[in-house]
Amino acid sequence: MKFQTGPLKTLAFHILFWMLYVVSEYYANLVHIRVGEGWQFFQSMLISLPVLLLSTYFIALFAVPRFLKTERWGWFVLCVVLTALFALYGRMKWMELVNYILYEEYYRIPVSKVLKNVIRDYAIIALAVCIYIIGDYRNKQQANLELVKAKAEAEIKLLKGQLHPHFLFNSLNNIYSLALTKSDLTADSILKLTELLDYLVYRANLDKVPISKEVQLLNNYIGLEQLRYEDHLRIETNISVQNDNLQVAPLLLLPFAENCFKHGGPGKDGLFRVNIELQADDRNLVFYIWNSKKNGLEIKKHSGGLGLQNIRQRLALLYPGRHQLSIHNLPDAHSARLEINMRDEKN
Repeated sequence: MKFQTGPLKTLAFHILFWMLYVVSEYYANLVHIRVGEGWQFFQSMLISLPVLLLSTYFIALFAVPRFLKTERWGWFVLCVVLTALFALYGRMKWMELVNYILYEEYYRIPVSKVLKNVIRDYAIIALAVCIYIIGDYRNKQQANLELVKAKAEAEIKLLKGQLHPHFLFNSLNNIYSLALTKSDLTADSILKLTELLDYLVYRANLDKVPISKEVQLLNNYIGLEQLRYEDHLRIETNISVQNDNLQVAPLLLLPFAENCFKHGGPGKDGLFRVNIELQADDRNLVFYIWNSKKNGLEIKKHSGGLGLQNIRQRLALLYPGRHQLSIHNLPDAHSARLEINMRDEKN
């Protein structure tokens, strides 16, 4: 009888359990009690209750955790047998004491008269032990769930922390390239980066953000890349969001765009082409991104880049069993499609 509650609630539960036992025991024997002896029976039952209490808590709080949980079966069986003998002997002596108090005479109680009571007592002990084991199992399950949740949250924070420097490294490289050419777009690119940093500082550490903010982040990043590639970049976007307040994980879409611009490039026509589509409502989110690349260029893993590996891990933690991610790497193009079931999402 052990539950993950406060001390007062636990004490109240134990008191309620034994009160229910006393009441049920009294009414179960009511037909056998002669008129006028109800109070005497009630007294005798209360006097013998300590034997049952000692037996119950000895098994539940000592034998079960020390021997049953550690699979020391011999010691556990020995405890059960000794407890049964104690309950039998204790009931006999208690009944002899009660008779002496009530009738002022002492006589021995035969074992046969007490045996049925001991069997009933052991049923109560077994019930109490079962409740204890169930409560202990529930507490362990809850603790395991909390550990899994804490581990997932820690991993998500770690992945976010890895993503930020990765993104900043790429963006600063873009601005550096513009500065080397003394481009007039350098100032605009710094402004775009400032807006992106504002998002990373104030929103990226939240559990959820409105999808409209993710779209704005994506547009700012695309704008930064457009400053870098100028007329060599062709971007087509088709974004349809029915609910701007739909809650999603922060930095959900950006890694796909980063991966696109990091590994993509001009196709056969000499233009760097990117196609982005986003369809989102309260039921589903579908994101698709396609980019051209130089013929034969393969996407490789770099020691400093996390890209799609990062997003796969985050999706597995944030949307387990609720997302599908398909990636196609062709000789002259690369595409990724993400679908998330938003019906179970808690806003």
